[in-house]
Amino acid sequence: METRQALADIYCSQELTQGLDNQIICLLVINTVLAITATVGNTLILIALCKQTSLHLPSKVLIRNLVASDLCVGVVELFFVVYWVSILQGQWQICYYFYLAYVIGAYISISVSLWTLAVISLDRFLALFLGLRYRRVVTLRRVYVVVMALWLLIGVGNAIIAMLNPIVTRIVSFTSSIMCLITAFLCYTGIFFRMRHQQTQVHSNRPEQVNQTIQLNISRYRKTVSTSLWLQLALVFCYFPYMLLAPFARPEIENTHSSALYFPLYSAITLVFFNSTLNPILYCWKIKKVRQTVKEMFSCSWIR
Repeated sequence: METRQALADIYCSQELTQGLDNQIICLLVINTVLAITATVGNTLILIALCKQTSLHLPSKVLIRNLVASDLCVGVVELFFVVYWVSILQGQWQICYYFYLAYVIGAYISISVSLWTLAVISLDRFLALFLGLRYRRVVTLRRVYVVVMALWLLIGVGNAIIAMLNPIVTRIVSFTSSIMCLITAFLCYTGIFFRMRHQQTQVHSNRPEQVNQTIQLNISRYRKTVSTSLWLQLALVFCYFPYMLLAPFARPEIENTHSSALYFPLYSAITLVFFNSTLNPILYCWKIKKVRQTVKEMFSCSWIR
């Protein structure tokens, strides 16, 4: 805890932020917009998903969990905004508390987002490789257990470690992120080769009527895989700059921090938060039922 307090004192200090008012104002404005769009966008998607009954329930729970974690990221961004306002006003005690709130909230929500996407890729992998056994293996109850584990063990666990030992947290977070990316990569690679193999068998060995039925199922499955893959690519795009820059920002080890890294570091973190604004756009683009529901919600609001 003392290490985290020392780190908060570094990030909430006049020495670190001196001469950075213009950069902080820029970050403040951008994150305010992103916080609003992430909160409103993910709230709309949650409502739209609640109204949809056509999606497979376990898969729907995973998507809703990802949306919920993105909604939490939007709330965390508000802590981020207050953190910068307190710096501009020189309110260092307020800055200290909101920095800690930001760290706790960010570790919980972002960890859950990362692992939920990895679980979604695994879910799509199992749906293809298990076939008819998929609905017996991936049950609603088991998915709820996984979701609870993501929030309690991974999310809250990472936040507790972050408060106790930031050095260990960086190692755990980096390892965890790499594991998530490797899991997703292996799952989508396996899906690609399996679908390619099945497509060859369908065209060469199946009767025409059966072919049409299988082709229809494959087409629907491809849409779900396409959605999850786009979400994964968006995450990689938004998180990659931070993963490159984070190892160079280690004030808890050196007990100092160059103000030259402040703006690049928090610009990369802002891009991470942008992922929570981008995801609702991807849901509306890739999931037709969700897009229609959101349109109906806006139509009703305009009529009223």
